[in-house]
Amino acid sequence: MRARTFFFCNRKTTTVCGVEVRGDSEFHKRTGDALSLLQPLAEFDLIQTHLAAIRQGKRSGVTAWAARPVFTVGAPTWSHSPTWYAGAIAHDAFHAKLYRDAKQRTPEKEPPVTAWSGKAAERICLFFQCEVLVALNADKAMVEYIEKHRQNPTYQGRKAGRGGWLDYRKRWW
Repeated sequence: MRARTFFFCNRKTTTVCGVEVRGDSEFHKRTGDALSLLQPLAEFDLIQTHLAAIRQGKRSGVTAWAARPVFTVGAPTWSHSPTWYAGAIAHDAFHAKLYRDAKQRTPEKEPPVTAWSGKAAERICLFFQCEVLVALNADKAMVEYIEKHRQNPTYQGRKAGRGGWLDYRKRWW
């Protein structure tokens, strides 16, 4: 337990643009820059509604099913440009929105994983990410990169359950 305490001793939690942020000082700066880009956009209400927290981590992914959805972000994502990071925040917030929407339709049971994850959901989240990037005046190459992945979003894994968890563990971003 001592090593774990040491690992987290430089982490702090604050609220930035209405979103809880947990990580080291560089992570806070980068996350603040990305959230500041998003805050003036109409899409920010959706992001703020569906993400309770953004946390520094080894790889990126969102706990869409949690009572307080958390976007855990790996260094390749949060250390990229503020525009790219802002798009990633929007993307994962939309996964959480898809989960919440499905849960509201059938509150008595858990929605199927495909309601918020998998190829179809990934396409929808990439579409929202593109909308946000366009609103942020992102460069053409960045928008085209997301569009390319939206056509065939197999990079993020194709499995559910334990297989999906193993796909997540392989992420480098």
